[in-house]
This record gives sequence, structure tokens and C-alpha cells, in this order.
Amino acid sequence: MSPSEDDVRRQLDRLLASALFANAGRMSRFLKFVVEKTLAGDAERLKEYVIGVEVFDRDTDYDPRVDSIVRVEAARLRSKLAEYYAGEGRGDAVVLGLPKGGYAAVIKIDNKPAAPNGAPATNGASALAAPALRAEPAPQPLPVSARRLWALGTVLAVAAAAVVIAWVPGMAPAPALRIAVLPFTPDASDADSALLAERLTEGVTAELVHDGRFGVVASSAARAAYSRERRPRDISSAIEADILVEARITTDADRVRVEARVMNGPREEKLWVRGFAGTLATTDELKREIASAVADAVGALPRRSQ
Repeated sequence: MSPSEDDVRRQLDRLLASALFANAGRMSRFLKFVVEKTLAGDAERLKEYVIGVEVFDRDTDYDPRVDSIVRVEAARLRSKLAEYYAGEGRGDAVVLGLPKGGYAAVIKIDNKPAAPNGAPATNGASALAAPALRAEPAPQPLPVSARRLWALGTVLAVAAAAVVIAWVPGMAPAPALRIAVLPFTPDASDADSALLAERLTEGVTAELVHDGRFGVVASSAARAAYSRERRPRDISSAIEADILVEARITTDADRVRVEARVMNGPREEKLWVRGFAGTLATTDELKREIASAVADAVGALPRRSQ
């Protein structure tokens, strides 16, 4: 049995008001768009190009083959929905989903089986993802002294392995690439444009730090080393950065467009260029989008040699 439209819209409102979606404006807009189009019988219109233009403010010359924003955000949305139904929405009766390879919303009733012995019931999304496990007899606990000896042995083994890896030539991991986000350049000289550029610069830097895959030069150091007249290789040398991230910001009323580029600083070699679009109200999401795309581009590069 399928839920009624009223039930679906109530569930959509519940999702959008949840902690996971409350501050995710464009992701919420994405979810609402696909659900409403699916309810209206317009699922066949849910193509990558349409979503890019109508949800993510891309221009009419938007090319999904070049700009992967819809695919990236669809993957994030699927993850958020799975996280919601595994936690806050565990007991919700209506399940909303987004299938891989498509953008029409999946809408279904979660028929929860009665949970034995008072155990909490799981929703349909979790139940489908979880394989059935055969009950096994619980192992008998070790005596306290044996547990202590086993734990000590495990710690010593791990420590010994770490020492071997650290000291055997050729076994140590290559150091991570170091990224410097240079001050973004606004197209106008007014204070608001300068503030927006600073916010996006700091925001992208922070997001790259949270990513954890790279060494990230502090914003203050990158700002001190940067000059329009200074060559990229000299900036890289001054702050020991392998990768430089630059961007130019253009504003038109409340619309914001960012053209970002990634450069191999020491070689002065341009590696990647991409445009991003948003509004003044969605700058937080815009900084995450830029940082995610930069991280994916840099993550595909080989690590620097020692």
C-alpha cells in the first residue's frame, strides 16, 4: 500500500525540520523538488540538467558532463536520508529515498515487524540494508588476568608493527599534499564584496581541514604570502605548499558565482578549473561545495615524494 500525498508531505516536512536537514538549504531544496515532482507525476522530468538549473542555479548552458554538482549532491542526499532513518527517523512510517542512477523519489510505507522481547523495531531502509545474522552462542568471558595479558599483548604487537613500518626504508607513507587557499578575489571593491570573499576563503580552508586528507596552510600564512604580483612558485616556496587554490567571485544582486582553480604551485601548472553558483543566502553550502570539489580533484593527485 502506498502512502497518501498528505502523508508524504507530512513526512517531507518532518525530514526538512530534522537536525540533519534544518541548516542544509540546498539539500532540503533538492529533496523537496524531487518529492514534489514525483507526487505531481512529473518524474520523467527529473533529469540531471533540469535539477542543475532549477535546484542548483546553474545557467542554461550548464553541461552535466563537465559539472558533476547534481551527482555529488545526490550521493550526499542519499547518505543523509540513510543517516536520518537510522537515527532520528527510525520510527517513521513513511520512507523517502533517492535511488542510485535516478532522481525520481522512492516513496513507501515502512511495514515494521513486531520486535521480539521489546527490542526496538527498525525501519524499512535499515532492514533492507542489514543482512540476516544467525544467532551464535555467546563466548565465555576470559578471566580478568587473562584479559589483561591479552590486551597488553595486543598493544605491544601494534606498537611493534608501527615501529617496523616507521623505520624500514620505503615502508613509511608518503607525506600528504599541502594545500594553501589563497585569498579569493571579488569582482568589486566594496566592503560587502570583500567580506564575502573573506568568508568564502576562510570557509573553504576550514572545510579542507575537516576533510583530513591533506595538510592545509593556515589562512593567515596564505594571506601574508599572497600578492597578485608574486609568482605562484614563490608563494608556494614561502609557505611550503604543493597546491594553490585561487578563485574569483562575481556577484549580481543576490546571486554569487565563483570560478575556482587549482594549481601546482612549484611548477606553476594549472590542474583544474570549475565554476560554482549560489546565492548570498547559501554561502555556507557554497563553501562546502567548493571545498568538496577541490578535495576530490586534489585527492586524485599522487602524493608528493619525501
